[in-house]
Amino acid sequence: MKRIVFSFSLSLILVMSSCNNYSEPKISEEEAESIVLKEHTKNMGKVEVISVRHKGNEYIVKWENKENCENGTDFIDDQDGTITKGETTIC
Repeated sequence: MKRIVFSFSLSLILVMSSCNNYSEPKISEEEAESIVLKEHTKNMGKVEVISVRHKGNEYIVKWENKENCENGTDFIDDQDGTITKGETTIC
């Protein structure tokens, strides 16, 4: 019985400590959009942001450029604004 209580207590402590790692975003949704627009704006076409959502510690920004047939999703770190991952599709 002590072993079960100990295991449960340890699990609870691990879960609670992982919740404390959350920190408020240092960049705004608008700044995340601006980062994506700057990254993908080229000589041809206009980049438009389709959606922005915040999940975990990053913004997920979906974008498209209809004129040169590109679209994609960028993952922006909400603390320093770096693009941590990007997915691009070209028609």
